[in-house]
Amino acid sequence: MAVKEKKEQQEEKNDISNYSINLAIVGGVVGAGIGLLSSPGTSKKLFKNISQSEIVKVAGNQLRRSAQEMLAAQAQSGIKQLASGYMGKNVVSLLSPLKSDQKKKSKSEGNSSDLDEIKEENKSINKRLDKIENMLGELVDSKK
Repeated sequence: MAVKEKKEQQEEKNDISNYSINLAIVGGVVGAGIGLLSSPGTSKKLFKNISQSEIVKVAGNQLRRSAQEMLAAQAQSGIKQLASGYMGKNVVSLLSPLKSDQKKKSKSEGNSSDLDEIKEENKSINKRLDKIENMLGELVDSKK
């Protein structure tokens, strides 16, 4: 038992010393990085070399594409939700069954004006959707 305890204590000490060494190495690397970036000439050269790197260019293009796709998907889902909500309200009001002939008569008088209003709203929504679609297309084209 005593031998096992001594071995465990020795392993804990080794782990602690390895952890301390790792922290010292990380601190040294971070300090060296800060030192390089703090000098104006070196930092300009470093940023220039990084910006000219093929890996950074490819990663930037992939990041840009994924951001564009994500924004386009969010815009499409938002438009779909708005359109489905709008269509749901109007379809329910247009297709709801009437309970009596009197309601039918009163609705038929106001129905043509309701239909005209809905048609106008549909036109304005279609115009807005076309504008949004054009804007999204221009955004995607400009980022290519």
